[in-house]
Amino acid sequence: MATKDRILDVAEQLMSEKGYAGTSVAAVCKAAEVSVTSLYWHFGSKEGLLASVMERGADRWFAALPRGDADTMLAEGSKAVAGDPLFLRLCYLLSLEAQDDERASALVQRVRGQAHEYFREVITTVLAAEHPPEFAKAAAGRLTPFAVAYSDGCFFASQVEPAKTDLEQMYSDLFVALRALAKEQAHA
Repeated sequence: MATKDRILDVAEQLMSEKGYAGTSVAAVCKAAEVSVTSLYWHFGSKEGLLASVMERGADRWFAALPRGDADTMLAEGSKAVAGDPLFLRLCYLLSLEAQDDERASALVQRVRGQAHEYFREVITTVLAAEHPPEFAKAAAGRLTPFAVAYSDGCFFASQVEPAKTDLEQMYSDLFVALRALAKEQAHA
């Protein structure tokens, strides 16, 4: 494994456990078995390391999300949440601790923006099977914040009570709720 990838793997693991502020450069270097000079050569700073960890994690996570027809997205969506817990845990920890750190906050907001866009796309696709396209698009815009917040809760539940959390069922329930809310809006 290349040195840069090893540093990224270790940093993601440590930051997802201890948060960004709680993870020192020295701890990353020790666990990755590299010198501080090597870390700074690859990333420039601790902030540069965080940016690289977040970019790599976001690329990996969003690439794993299902695309295509509604059935595929519904059937496979819960697997993406379960499939990369380190990245998602890091996102949530960072969002809680980064309120005074503009760069970290911007990284989190960028990832959250991508999540909103993905959910909007999925919801539009699902609703377009039952409603006119313009309505589906407008309803998806209104329902996306709810879906993202629900998804956040699903991930949190999977981390706190993994034995009691059925992500596949939870995401199935989400789309039952979204369809019902859209139907209610269509008749309003």
